[in-house]
Amino acid sequence: MSLLVRGGLLCVAGAVVGIAGNAMSPRPARLGTPVHAAAESAGAACEDPRASVPRISVQEAKPLCIACSAAFVDARSAQEYAAGHVTGAVHLPPGQPAGPLLPRLSAAPAVIVYDRDRDCAAADRVAVLLQSNGVRDVRVLTGAWPEWLARGGPGESGTCALCAAGGQ
Repeated sequence: MSLLVRGGLLCVAGAVVGIAGNAMSPRPARLGTPVHAAAESAGAACEDPRASVPRISVQEAKPLCIACSAAFVDARSAQEYAAGHVTGAVHLPPGQPAGPLLPRLSAAPAVIVYDRDRDCAAADRVAVLLQSNGVRDVRVLTGAWPEWLARGGPGESGTCALCAAGGQ
């Protein structure tokens, strides 16, 4: 076999292995979707025009947090929440019932959900759950927790006292 044929077969085999590995991944890359570095534009993370939940930037959300005019919901793990979260945020990871938190969240003028990933998948799932339970004005924070920290958003650490009282 010529060197050119072997090289072509190696390329095809590599592509097949890559596509199969992506298909079996718990978080596969969305093929055909353009990927942009977060550094290319501030706040570009979580900017999905097909998203069913409105987005809010850290710049817009910080004043709401400082004025206590929005409820914040942390959709990360309990360990991540305890290590640090938005000041006053409640903890509601995907898959947990929202029932115990609904009275507080329904009374808030706005509810802002965030997670740790720039794709906001966990925050989107929790936001949709809240909307389906009648919570109005639910938004997802662009840039997630890392951008909140990077832009100096207020934070605290510790477990969620309200969540523990509500059985979460």
